[in-house]
Amino acid sequence: MAVPHTNPPSTPPPVDTSHVAQDVDLALRLAALRPTGEAADALRERLRGYIRAYADAAGAYARDLADGRARDIALSTVTHARAVAADAVHDPGANLRLLAGGAQMLARYAAARKGAL
Repeated sequence: MAVPHTNPPSTPPPVDTSHVAQDVDLALRLAALRPTGEAADALRERLRGYIRAYADAAGAYARDLADGRARDIALSTVTHARAVAADAVHDPGANLRLLAGGAQMLARYAAARKGAL
């Protein structure tokens, strides 16, 4: 399975969820097959990069939500994604799935913050 495109963004890019979506799909497939090795490590780093890049905008979006329950869920999602990105890998498959989910949600929140969704 090839690992497409370049390094993750280091500064918040314009919200373009297409690369995130590609990497999320790849991570979910890889997690079920062979979640170790060089390709999986590179994918993990890209997913962590997306989380770092979108976390501040996603957090701002979450804080601005009017509905208290939705706000709490979104803030918890941002906090959890940051924690997963900072954690060591103990279960490679679970780690890929959690990174993928976090990156996907934070990119969505960041896009919603910028009015892209």
